[in-house]
Amino acid sequence: MLYRKENFRAIEGMLHTMGLYGPSIALKQMICAVELAHEDMKLLQNVTKGLYTRVADYFGNTNTAAVERNLRALRDKMWEKCDRAHFERIACYPIVVKPSTGELIDMIRYYMEINGMFPDE
Repeated sequence: MLYRKENFRAIEGMLHTMGLYGPSIALKQMICAVELAHEDMKLLQNVTKGLYTRVADYFGNTNTAAVERNLRALRDKMWEKCDRAHFERIACYPIVVKPSTGELIDMIRYYMEINGMFPDE
């Protein structure tokens, strides 16, 4: 289910356009979170106990607090680096306040879905 090579590459490419690069565990956890949200949108209803728990389970040897911290740090890095016009295209609306991590994951998932960027569709 998780980490289908095609989905991994598509999400990774999307994150690269947002200024996120490198082999960090946080980037891999973000890719996992976006893929999980794509597979089951209900996980976004309770990000901490739903989505982050599933990401932590997938990676093992971690917990939801570490996943939340990693994804929040990645979001902050993206917010500093990303071209705002590009970010607003992804969000589909003007952004004036930094989104929550759950909102960011949902924005990326939605943008990729409406633009047919998931190879599994």
